[in-house]
Amino acid sequence: MIRRVVVLSALLLVAVAPLAQAQRSRGDRRPIEFGIDGGLFFGLDNPKVTALLVPVPVFRVGFLMTERVALEPRLQIASIHSGGQTATSYGIDLGVVYSPNGDRVGNGLYGRPFIGITGQSVSGGGSNSDGEIGLGVGLKIPFADRRMATRWEANYAHGFGTPSSNVIGLLFGLSFFTR
Repeated sequence: MIRRVVVLSALLLVAVAPLAQAQRSRGDRRPIEFGIDGGLFFGLDNPKVTALLVPVPVFRVGFLMTERVALEPRLQIASIHSGGQTATSYGIDLGVVYSPNGDRVGNGLYGRPFIGITGQSVSGGGSNSDGEIGLGVGLKIPFADRRMATRWEANYAHGFGTPSSNVIGLLFGLSFFTR
């Protein structure tokens, strides 16, 4: 299972690295956004599940393509060990962050459609991976001379597993900008 996470992470980095290089070679003054998020998630299917993940289970990098659009890969991983058993869950997705006001650091409202892969593994119990698609709507509020921002997002994700899943997420985090 960990091998899958590493392979998927490597593939995601290979996919977005040319975008970052192209951005640098054009001499753009657009910042790169590094972020961390915690979250509260509500599973809508049976059995209903509520999960609080803090302080920072989600890592993201945003590559601004224009003043309004950024490509944002994200990685989430959580591992729990208890009574000789280990349960690990992961998520990898790619989103497109659209900030309608075109602020350099995305000040204000934004929308984020995304697509990704989620999975779970339990020691001695097998593992599974499923595709997901979703949409988030949020707010960025810059501070610290516009090099940092708080980020708040509500999102919905549909998982295509058997059975399918539906989750509402409330994310809260920090963004750090390179310029």
